[in-house]
Amino acid sequence: MADLAWELFNLAALLSMGAGFFWKDRRCHLLRALGWTMLGLFWLAKLPGYIDAGDTVNGLGSALALPIFLFLAYHEGRSYQWDDDYPPLRFVCGAVFIAGMGYAVVGNVPPLREAFIEVIARQSVWLANLPGYDFGIAAVTPDYTQLSGVPINIVLECTALQAFLVAGAFLFGCRGDPKRRAWTFLVIAPVVYLVNLIRNAMVIILVHDNGADYFDFAHNYIGKTLSLVVLVILIIMAFIIVPELYQDINGLFELPWRRGPKHDYLRFVGRLYGDKEENEKPNGKDDSSENEIHTTEDKPET
Repeated sequence: MADLAWELFNLAALLSMGAGFFWKDRRCHLLRALGWTMLGLFWLAKLPGYIDAGDTVNGLGSALALPIFLFLAYHEGRSYQWDDDYPPLRFVCGAVFIAGMGYAVVGNVPPLREAFIEVIARQSVWLANLPGYDFGIAAVTPDYTQLSGVPINIVLECTALQAFLVAGAFLFGCRGDPKRRAWTFLVIAPVVYLVNLIRNAMVIILVHDNGADYFDFAHNYIGKTLSLVVLVILIIMAFIIVPELYQDINGLFELPWRRGPKHDYLRFVGRLYGDKEENEKPNGKDDSSENEIHTTEDKPET
């Protein structure tokens, strides 16, 4: 019952963010602020479960979610106060809404969840068997697929569904040419899918060879390190192909220096793309007359 209550709480938070993303009224910032606060509390509530499972990486993410989301909620409150639509805040709100709703739908529809988990489990087992092992499928349930030959269950978190949804939401939620964004997603999605299968197969083999006690290290450190390295490479590629994505994400890191409306979050954007003559202004300075956004306080240089 408690799990159902928290899932409904998460759904309410996402709906609040979705309404704030699509609504053009100034009060949309209040809905986004409410949504961020509720999401932070939702992820904080998941922290004890990650601690009990020994999942350090996800536990750290849950612990950091509340302060980060409260910081975003604070800036949404500032946007309401200043009547200022800061594009990076709208971008991340839309991305989280799309990814969160997609995961909530799949995660809460048992037949869909079961089918997706089983497909990933069977393909992971097939890949793990290539070196000559004999793993198999012992049982299929709506919540997990149990493997034979190794004490491992494949669950929804093992399917990389979150990575697909986040990649799609970020690419289709940012600005930029729709064709470039679509092609970038078509490149990223198969790579994420394959890397996830390799990670699953690697964890299956390592646990089989070293015992069940090796699972935490294989899954939470080796497997997730592999995923992180590939993720960084894919993000850099996406930044180069879709520079607007880089600009929007850069704008989020500019939030600590946002002191007033119309903050120029592009002022310190690196030159990742375009012709040098188009990107550089005379004397190395930006021409504020060519940019509608202006800064109210300079960010200190490091």
